[in-house]
Amino acid sequence: LDRIATALDATLVIQLRWQGEQLDRMLDAAHASLQESVTQMLAGAGYLVRTEVSFNHFGDRGRVDVVAFHAPTRILLVVEIKSVLGDLQETLGRLDIKTRVGAVLCRELGWPSPSAAVPVLVMGERRTARRIVERHAALFLRFSLRGLAARRWVSRPELPAPAGLLWFHRLSDSRQSTHRSAAQ
Repeated sequence: LDRIATALDATLVIQLRWQGEQLDRMLDAAHASLQESVTQMLAGAGYLVRTEVSFNHFGDRGRVDVVAFHAPTRILLVVEIKSVLGDLQETLGRLDIKTRVGAVLCRELGWPSPSAAVPVLVMGERRTARRIVERHAALFLRFSLRGLAARRWVSRPELPAPAGLLWFHRLSDSRQSTHRSAAQ
């Protein structure tokens, strides 16, 4: 098929479906569920929260899944949501860029200048994701607060801010099982 497409100067597109559903839609649903849950948690803890905030700053461009500003401490959380961990270099590098432009995002959102911008990585609760983090521990050293300690800090942030936060977030059973099936 690829040779025929190339001979016709065409592009071959193959679409993989699972039980009639496109896998990218299923992964997007898991990502959206994680994003919704984290957004509600942050808003409930008193943060100003915005989702899917785009930026274009001196050649760095993209979208931040969640930005959350804690007004009393002026701490900005730059949250990357991952329902599935793929390219670690890309994930961590993009989060670094997003955190670096945090002050610009605050200004554009009309928020005060942050006292600190903290990168946050939230992953769907899966054994595979946990194994990846364990296997590549050196790549995740910047995330100084993890798991329950990170979530506790989010509920009562204080200065000095941690270098980074990382936790695994469980979805409800129906969303988790849909995601599990899509990823297999």
